[in-house]
Amino acid sequence: MRKTIHKKSVAYLSVVAANALMLSAPQLLQAQALEEVIVTAERRVESLQDVPMSVTVFSGDQISDAGISSLADISLQTPNLNLTTFNIAEPQIFLRGIGTTNDSAASDPAVAIFVDEVYLGRPGGASTDLYDLERIEVLRGPQGTLYGKNVAGGAINIFSKKPQQEFEARAGVTVGNEGLVKLNGYINGPLTDTLAGKLTISSHDRDGYAKNVTTGQDLEDMDAINLRSQLLFTPSDRVDILLGVDYNDIDSNGESRFITDYDTPALSGLASIPPFIAIGKASIAGLDERESSHDVEQYSEKEILGFLGRVDVDLDWGVFTSITAYRESDTSWLQSLTPVQGEPPIVGDRVAGLSEVIDGANEEADQFSQEFRLSGESDSLKWVGGLYYIKENVERDETFITWWDAITPLAGLSPGDVTYFQDATTESYAVFGQATWNATDALAFTLGARYTEDDKEVEASAVNNLDSPIGGIPLVAPGYVNATGQETWDDTTLRGSVEWTVADDQLLYVTYSEGFKSGIFPSQAANGDAATTPIDPEQATNIEIGAKTQWWDNRLRFNIAYFDLDYEDLQVFFLANNVLNTANANAEVSGIELDFAAAITENFTLTGSYANMDGEYTEYELEDDDFSGNELSRAPEETWTLTGTYSTAFESGALLDLVATVSHTGDYFMEASNDQRSIQESFEVWDASVNYTSADGDWTLSFWGKNLDDELYASHKILGTFGGVTNLWAPPRTYGASFNYYWR
Repeated sequence: MRKTIHKKSVAYLSVVAANALMLSAPQLLQAQALEEVIVTAERRVESLQDVPMSVTVFSGDQISDAGISSLADISLQTPNLNLTTFNIAEPQIFLRGIGTTNDSAASDPAVAIFVDEVYLGRPGGASTDLYDLERIEVLRGPQGTLYGKNVAGGAINIFSKKPQQEFEARAGVTVGNEGLVKLNGYINGPLTDTLAGKLTISSHDRDGYAKNVTTGQDLEDMDAINLRSQLLFTPSDRVDILLGVDYNDIDSNGESRFITDYDTPALSGLASIPPFIAIGKASIAGLDERESSHDVEQYSEKEILGFLGRVDVDLDWGVFTSITAYRESDTSWLQSLTPVQGEPPIVGDRVAGLSEVIDGANEEADQFSQEFRLSGESDSLKWVGGLYYIKENVERDETFITWWDAITPLAGLSPGDVTYFQDATTESYAVFGQATWNATDALAFTLGARYTEDDKEVEASAVNNLDSPIGGIPLVAPGYVNATGQETWDDTTLRGSVEWTVADDQLLYVTYSEGFKSGIFPSQAANGDAATTPIDPEQATNIEIGAKTQWWDNRLRFNIAYFDLDYEDLQVFFLANNVLNTANANAEVSGIELDFAAAITENFTLTGSYANMDGEYTEYELEDDDFSGNELSRAPEETWTLTGTYSTAFESGALLDLVATVSHTGDYFMEASNDQRSIQESFEVWDASVNYTSADGDWTLSFWGKNLDDELYASHKILGTFGGVTNLWAPPRTYGASFNYYWR
C-alpha cells in the first residue's frame, strides 16, 4: 500500500515548474496571452479560473486538431481519469479510483456522462464519435448537488455546437491505416430571422486491427454512422427554444482477447495446472498479440436514438430553464471471453487448451428525464435551484456458454449454457439548490444541497438451457424464474466552499462536496434471493483545497488542488471461481492534481497536467477473502501529460500548427483483489499532428498519428480461475490524414 504521495515525483515536478516560471519569464512577456477557457461546470457561464473545483476542459479546436475521436483519447490526457472497455455497451469509467465494472440492468455508473446537460443512465448510450463539439468538461470528485445521483466519482459533460444565425458549413474526409475512412460534415445557419438549424453527419469505417486466425474474421473493426440535428427558435430576445435529435448506429465484430500469464497461480491458491502451462506456451507460438483463435463468429451492435427539448426564458429577475429528454438504446453482442490461443491438438470436436466462455447479450433501455431550473445573479449573489425527474427501463438478457477440455481437471463437469434475464425500472426525484454569496470583493461563500429519492424494481430469472444437473459455470445451482425485488433509497448531498481572491487572477479555495450513488441489484446471481437482495448505495465525501492562478498578463496559467475522499459502501465486484461477487466496501483516496498552460513564445505553447494519487480499501471483506488494505483498482499512483504546440504564419497568411503529446500512466491493478495478474504496468503514449490552414481559411489539411511508439497495454483484463489472464489490448499505432473544406 502506498502510504504517502510519491515524494520524488512531486519534487521533480516542482523543479520543472520553478524552472518554467523563472527561465521562461522574459519569453513569456513577449508571448501572446492565453485564451480564456469558458465552462458551465456550475450551471452558469463563467471562466474556468473562477470555478472552485478541479476541472479539465477540451475545446472543440483541441479535439479536432489532435484527432481525438473517443473518450478513451480524452482519458489519456486527463488527470486521474481511467477508461477501459469490456465491450461496446459497457465502457468502464473511473475517476480518482472510483468507478464500476458491474453490468446489471439494475445498476448505475459511478462517473456520469451528460450530453448537452442530459444525464445518460447507461454509459454505453453516449456517442462514440466526438465530432463537431463545442467542448468537453471533466469534473473530478463528487458532484451530488448540481448533477444529482451517480456522480460519486465525477461527471463528464459533452457539449455539441448549437445552431446559429451566421451560415457555416464544413465537409471532411479522413483516411488512415487499417483501412480507416471517415466522412463528416455539417451545415449550420439561418432558416428565418428567428429560426436557425444545424445538421451534422459523420461516418466511421475501419478494418479490424486484430484477427481471429481460426475463422479469418477481422476483429476490432468499426462501421458507424452518427447523425445530429437541431433547431433553435428565438421568438424574442428573451426566449430560446432548442429542439434536437441524434442517432447513432455502430456495428463491429467485437474485441480481440489474448491470454497471457499461464504460469501465474490464481489468487484463490489453486495452482496452475502443468498441462495448461505446456499447452499454453506452445499454443501461443506463432501468434502475435493482435491475433486470437476461437470458433466464435463474433458481432457487436449498438443503436441509439435521442430527443431533446430545451427552453430558456430570460426573466427580469432570473432565467428559467426546462430540459426535456428521451433516449433509447438497443445493444447486442456475441464474444469469446477466454479464447483458445494457437492451434493445439484436437480433443473430440473441440480445440484442446483452456476452457472457453462465450458471452452473448441483448439489452434494450429507454429513459425519460425532465429538469426545471431557475437561476439568477446580482452584484453579491449567484444562485440556482430546481426540480429533476427521471424514469429508466432496462431489459437485459445475457447468456454464458462454458465448455471444458478433456485434458483439464474439470473435464467431468457438464458444459454450461445459462441465460440470465433482468427487467429493471428506476424512478428518481430530486430537488436542489445552490447559492454563492460574495461577502466582499475578495471573499465568497457557496452553499448547496440536493435531496434525491430513488425507487428501483427488478424481475430476474436464470435459465439452464442444457437441462443438465448443474448448468455449468457461472451458474452452480438450479435456475430461478421471475424473482422480484424492490427498494427505495433517499439521500441529501451537500456542498460548500470558501473562495478567497488573493489578487487579480489568483484564487484560493476550499470545497466540501458529497455524492450519492443509487443502490443496485446484482447481475448473474446464483439464486433468486441473491438476485433480489440489493446492494447498499454509495456515499462519497470530498475535501478539496486548491489554487487557480494566472501570471504575466495571462501568459501562464497554473492550477493545483489537493483532494481527500472518503467512500462508504463503495459497490465493488470481483470475479472469483467464475462467479461475480457483489459487495459493499469502504475506501479512502487522496492526492494532488495540477495543470498548466504557458505561452512560451509568440509561436510556442506548452500545456500539461500531473496527478499523484494514493487510495486503498479500508474495509472490504467477502465470504472467503479479505481485501482490506488493498490498493484501489484502476487507480494509478502517477499520471501526467505534456503537449507542445508550435504555430507559425506564412507570408501568404497560411497557418501551420505542429502538436505533440506524451501521456504517462503509472502501474495499477485492474482488480480490487490486487492479484498480480491484474497489474497493468506503466506506459507512455505518444500522439502528434501537423495541421495546415490555407490563407483564406477555406480548407485545412492534417497529418496525425496516435500511439506512435506502438505501446502495448491492456484496456481490460479477465482473470482465470486456475491461472492465466485474458487481455483486451488498447489500439495499436494508427496514423492518417484529414482534409476539411469550409463554407462561410
